[in-house]
Amino acid sequence: MGFKRKQSRVQSGRIGRLQRGTLVVSCTVVDVSDSGVQLESRLVVKPGEIVQLLIECGKEETLTCEVEVVHVRAPKIGAKITSITPENQARFARMLDDDVQNAFTRH
Repeated sequence: MGFKRKQSRVQSGRIGRLQRGTLVVSCTVVDVSDSGVQLESRLVVKPGEIVQLLIECGKEETLTCEVEVVHVRAPKIGAKITSITPENQARFARMLDDDVQNAFTRH
């Protein structure tokens, strides 16, 4: 039986950074859902690993959260959000809404 995603994902294309300790590596947010992200990055990670994710949201606004790596097929990384502040959750919701609007206007 295969893995079944619980939420649909929306294409993003936003720029971000993954941080593990003092190591910071750039990434691209491929797509987002209510509880997770798919990223492209050169950072070598393993499923179960916890890293910090920073996403540029525009207007000099950055979203920060903690994610757990759930799937790796280099250079793509699937991760679920494990820790996020209420302020960053609000930014994430706005970002998701913006990405949904952008996805509809592209078609």
